[in-house]
Amino acid sequence: MNSEAPSTLPVMAILEESTTRAPSLRDRAAALGRVLRPRLETLAAPLKEVARAASSIFLCGSWKAGALLCATLLFMPRYFVFAMSACLLGGLMARLLQLPAAMRKDGTLLYNVFLSALAVAWITRGSTLGAGAVWGMLVVVTVYTLLLSAALWHWFPLRAGLPPLSVAFVVSFGSLLTFFPHWAANTSLLDMGLPDEPVLPYVASAFLRSMGTILFLPNVWAGIAVMCAVMVWSRVAMINAIVGYAGGILVVKMLEACGLQWLGWFAGHNYLLAGMALGAVYFVPSWSSLALAFVAGGVAALHVAAVQHFLRGSGWEYLPLPYLLTIWSLLCCLRLREKPGTLLPVAGVFENPESAAAALALAEHRFPHRHETHVLLPTAREVTVTQGFDDKLSHRGEWKHALDFEVHDAAGNACPPGCDDNLSRYYTQGLEVRAPGAGEILRVVDGVADNAPGGCNFASNWGNHLILRLDYGGIVKLAHFMKNGILVKTGQRVGAGELLGYCGNSGRSPVPHIHLHNQASAETGAPTAPFCLTNFFTRTDHGVRWNFASVPKVGARIAPATVSITVLGTLAHFAPGAATYRISSEGSVAYETITTTLDESGRYLIRRGGESLTLVLGLHALQITQSSLSGRSQLLRLISLAMPTVPFAYQSGMNWEDCVALQPKQHGRALAGVFAPYAGHDHLRVSTRHALHPTPQRLHLTTTMAEAGGDVPREIEFTIEPIRGLTCLTAHFQDHDVVFTQTDFTPTLPNGDLE
Repeated sequence: MNSEAPSTLPVMAILEESTTRAPSLRDRAAALGRVLRPRLETLAAPLKEVARAASSIFLCGSWKAGALLCATLLFMPRYFVFAMSACLLGGLMARLLQLPAAMRKDGTLLYNVFLSALAVAWITRGSTLGAGAVWGMLVVVTVYTLLLSAALWHWFPLRAGLPPLSVAFVVSFGSLLTFFPHWAANTSLLDMGLPDEPVLPYVASAFLRSMGTILFLPNVWAGIAVMCAVMVWSRVAMINAIVGYAGGILVVKMLEACGLQWLGWFAGHNYLLAGMALGAVYFVPSWSSLALAFVAGGVAALHVAAVQHFLRGSGWEYLPLPYLLTIWSLLCCLRLREKPGTLLPVAGVFENPESAAAALALAEHRFPHRHETHVLLPTAREVTVTQGFDDKLSHRGEWKHALDFEVHDAAGNACPPGCDDNLSRYYTQGLEVRAPGAGEILRVVDGVADNAPGGCNFASNWGNHLILRLDYGGIVKLAHFMKNGILVKTGQRVGAGELLGYCGNSGRSPVPHIHLHNQASAETGAPTAPFCLTNFFTRTDHGVRWNFASVPKVGARIAPATVSITVLGTLAHFAPGAATYRISSEGSVAYETITTTLDESGRYLIRRGGESLTLVLGLHALQITQSSLSGRSQLLRLISLAMPTVPFAYQSGMNWEDCVALQPKQHGRALAGVFAPYAGHDHLRVSTRHALHPTPQRLHLTTTMAEAGGDVPREIEFTIEPIRGLTCLTAHFQDHDVVFTQTDFTPTLPNGDLE
């Protein structure tokens, strides 16, 4: 299982092989687009900031949904003008104050400004102020809300660990209601001039009015427009909004049955916002989060009743205070859970809740051990796992997460036949033990004598052992070294794979073996914690299988996987650029162009239009970690199936498995996305192998699908080269083949611009 000798990369020879052709009309148009794109993006940036500010009211950040919400304000052109003006002014102020650009671009800094502008537009309708005074008030409120938003976005997460949400808007609008209550009273009596509402059941009308109320437009038609805008972003979020509203209205009916006189029906925006936020935004959509959305709506209704009772007559009782109290109280409560269960917080940034649910489901299949400590096999030899987790002998109870390794011969013997009473003849005795990761040595015990074969020293359970604190988390214990066989000292730093000592038969050890476990604390005898091995080979009946991260079974013969310089050299030398592919299928020919760029963290971003794949060079493999596919690019879809993982290791005959998401068909895709978080996502197991021995010029790989049919091929053959990346891909479907051949590659700067 040794890797081949290092090799070099003839980069210049590869570049000289680049195929060039005369610029076509498509090339000229693409070049013109690259020139105009930065200018158009500069002009559109402020408008996108306004759109994202509008969509951030619903915690989504989609500029498309925000644009529709802004269009909804045209029911009241006054609202539209005030909101646009305030957000543009707020964006300008944020730039002058050099506030974080990311907060401005994603809408988190300006959406309170957006809402406060609507509040000014609403309350000044009932005033006698002149236009100059009204616009002056808008400027003052905008600047105040912006500064307060920035301050709260700094304080709340750091001090309270909670999102500030719309606190700045509540303070600004509450101040207006306090200072000018007669304006608010006059405005409430004015006709808003909204379209006549259709005849609908009372509950449906109340729900739609609540949707519109969020934008100060309590009208069914406005609510329908708002609902459509939210559904452009996420239909799952709308489902949770409806469920949250149902939970709130149930509490409203219960309190009314108890004789409470209050305006619970007119505060429905609190219920649906709370349900949407907790059921689909802060937690990954699932049946548990749907139940949480229902509970959140009911809790919001109780908060509405309390706020209306204590703040009656102040105007503040109509502000979204119950929504804020609901989010904060439930988030604090759920943080006390000892185990997350099926209600999982969203980790990362996703396009919408559907994407978050799909990403989590795929991660559960691809990386089931992602939250556990990953350790390397602590030896350079092939070993056999002789005891695993929760096994029959000593790995029980508080110490169940542990593995034992021994060296066996081809017949499975731990020593030559007839030598089982001779300690020195055991293959594992004196075996080099290496560091399973980089870290600091916390403890060393090295003076315990080795046992005779078959004996155990129960007075010194662990025998000669050491404890290693890993730099990336985890406290590892390696036990049963030979007497005076540990070569490192307490406080010493070691690198991954560094020699620690030699295996023996000390402590509770009848035969020489390496004991490995991860523990909860640094004390000797502390309970063990889950962990997994990473980057290792397993010998199987079908060859050698590479494992990214797993817990091997008892009896498995495993060995560490070493990096192939040839494979790593190819995968680490993709160049950013635009690649054009000739597509041949059943006599027809077409062309497709994809671009490869690098982001700030060094990830490869492969794009075509609005679709993209994100590839990461990790410690042990090149892996696709994110995908945003709509089905329009067949090439990106096939790449996602063919190479979800390509390890840096190489061994003749090696293969590896991974899991990929099955995209729903183009027809019915939206409907499938709605029910997938609750009905389950479809996944496909794929197996990949090197079809030919890797060379410095190219890698030839073949991926086989566990289930073929429809738009899933039975096998994909592909070739990867340095600089150019994917140069050829052939997908074998049941009744035809599709061949992608790279015909042109134009290198660019990492961000995609031409040099």
